Amino acid sequence: MRCFVKNLLTVALLLGASLTLHGQELVLSADFETRFDNREYSANDFGESLTLFGVGFSPEVGIQWAAKNRLMVGANLTHEFGDERSLSSAALMVYYQFETPSIRVDAGIFPRSKMVGDYSEAIFDDKTTFYHDPLQGILFNYRSQTSSSYAEFLIDWEGLRTMTQREKFRILADGRWDDGRFWAGGSLMMLHYAKTLDQSLDEGVVDNLLVNPHVGVRFGEKFSFSLRLGYLQALQRDRRTEQGWMTPKGGEFYASISRWGVTLDNKLYVGENLQPLYPLYGEELFEGSTFYGVTGGLYNRTSIAYSRSFFDDTLQVDAALVAQYDGVGVGLQQVLKIGVSLEKLFGKRGSAPQP
Repeated sequence: MRCFVKNLLTVALLLGASLTLHGQELVLSADFETRFDNREYSANDFGESLTLFGVGFSPEVGIQWAAKNRLMVGANLTHEFGDERSLSSAALMVYYQFETPSIRVDAGIFPRSKMVGDYSEAIFDDKTTFYHDPLQGILFNYRSQTSSSYAEFLIDWEGLRTMTQREKFRILADGRWDDGRFWAGGSLMMLHYAKTLDQSLDEGVVDNLLVNPHVGVRFGEKFSFSLRLGYLQALQRDRRTEQGWMTPKGGEFYASISRWGVTLDNKLYVGENLQPLYPLYGEELFEGSTFYGVTGGLYNRTSIAYSRSFFDDTLQVDAALVAQYDGVGVGLQQVLKIGVSLEKLFGKRGSAPQP
């Protein structure tokens, strides 16, 4: 780890020298988050009781040129409180970014925070957003300058095929047309989970797809009130068993009311088990909440949450108390997250090289 930090500092010095020679901008940024997530699900059949408590830190350094281009390098460092190791995990980040007011493209190894989509927890939940970071691949974002409409496409290559690791990549897409009152959109997730190079193992290729079209409406002046209705259609196939496609489906209704940063919301899922292959492949195949694996046809999530940013949006505080009902019992979840996001640019944009 010391070698990695030394190399990162060397890169920063080289980028600083390039800034001096070519009149570009030096970019320094850092994202920090500490997260407490206590899950008491002993009364439930489809949730695991555990406590997730740790910290993540992502420093970056890079160069910006011609206003729209960046080349960044950094690290994603995480530590689980109580872990005897000084770091629980460390990962390299290095990526190119092109950004205009409407379009942004990230290519390389980049943080998940670059995503703008609004995905159902059936696709991935907040545990994934903390522990599956950074992403490896290409991300495309479009954001309208006249409304809240947007579109997003991501290819995330999660597993290189080796003797011990299976090939694995995920495609995510999300988009929304939004006129301020009404919106309509949808999400797509496709996961390809293939074999290792070890031909002696009894392995097959697994396909996991989930489609989530939805519509919604929001209104209110003193209070913000919104309703959202969505349809979830899964398509899953384990080619090793040759049993064909499984097609579980269901509907999801979401309602929320908020003011002063406090939100009361309720999400109701009615339908079939969207994770029939979970007993075989677990989290390797499913990043969504395990509550969408309910077999009784009903899952309800009720929460009261507080979310607010401070100091020009550099500090973010989120807290929530959540009740999860899976048709069997009620489990409680308590969440507290504190995040800091800082960025500084050095140099004169658009300055000409000195003779």
